Amino acid sequence: MKMKLKKEQHNGIAYNYFDSTSDKVCFMFSGTGYTYEKPLLYYSTVLMLELGYDVVQVCYTFDPQQFEQEPEAISEMVYNAANPIVDYILSTKSYTEAVYIGKSLGTLAIIDFYMQQSSLVPSRYVLFTPLLSLEHIMQNLLEKQTFLAIGTADPHYSKERLEQLSSHELAIVKNADHSLEIAINTVESIIICQSLLTALKAYLQ
Repeated sequence: MKMKLKKEQHNGIAYNYFDSTSDKVCFMFSGTGYTYEKPLLYYSTVLMLELGYDVVQVCYTFDPQQFEQEPEAISEMVYNAANPIVDYILSTKSYTEAVYIGKSLGTLAIIDFYMQQSSLVPSRYVLFTPLLSLEHIMQNLLEKQTFLAIGTADPHYSKERLEQLSSHELAIVKNADHSLEIAINTVESIIICQSLLTALKAYLQ
């Protein structure tokens, strides 16, 4: 599949825009070190295009000292960077559906803001390695519905906390780390990526 990429900028923040002339849109928020070129987000992008979505990858960057704030302030920082782009894209077309995909840092804005707001556009949410160790994140996830993927070797993994999220579509990957990979095991990591994308495709369809 040929992906038609436009590199754009809005409100001082860069974003990648894949326009498939769709009435559905996917917004993607990366992690600090887990960028859109990394396997899970790269293939999630391809999957969303395959399923007929426009895709918007928000390319925020932050200085290291900005992560010395309280978690709630960091979440607001990410939201304030991403949301002007989200609002702008939603104003350009009459979209009938939106999907928000976040990885690690990017899940903060989704959980704390987008999942708590009412939207005119029906929305679904995909959380790769959310920071479940943060108390406010857990509180904002309760009684919500998402596709949530995390590995048991992730420092934010908690069996007890995941048991509280029975309303979510959970993909718990044994021995996978915060990148949802098995350290020094290429083939197994590729298999994990495939299984997660297969589950995500089923969830979205």
